Amino acid sequence: MARSLLSIGSNVGDRSEQLERARTEIARHDQIEILRESTILENQAILFEDQADFLNQILEIETSLTPLDLLRFLQMIEDRLGRVRRFKYGPREIDLDILSYDRQKINTADLTLPHPGVRDREYLHRLLAELGVLPSDLEDERS
Repeated sequence: MARSLLSIGSNVGDRSEQLERARTEIARHDQIEILRESTILENQAILFEDQADFLNQILEIETSLTPLDLLRFLQMIEDRLGRVRRFKYGPREIDLDILSYDRQKINTADLTLPHPGVRDREYLHRLLAELGVLPSDLEDERS
């Protein structure tokens, strides 16, 4: 079993409901167990600022899925919950990202781990700190 940190966010529609629906869908998978949840944080959009504020949360999970299978599962949830891919960094009904997966470094066309946003996104630093995690904790020193 691998430990992974997921970021969930929404800034379109009923943001709280979207986060709840995403948590429910994630928890339903028989190869995923949600271990801990951060609080939900409201924060301004970054990278493309002319949009509504986001609600964001981090989930710590344990899973037997591979990183790519986990990514595909999260993308399926996004589709099921009505995510519209408008443009990069644009508004999102739901956004599900893998922040880390057992401290592995992965850099492929489909997946980069740890997630690049972990380095400089203040809201992620705040939510990780709630879980007692530093951004530097997400990287395997052997990689």
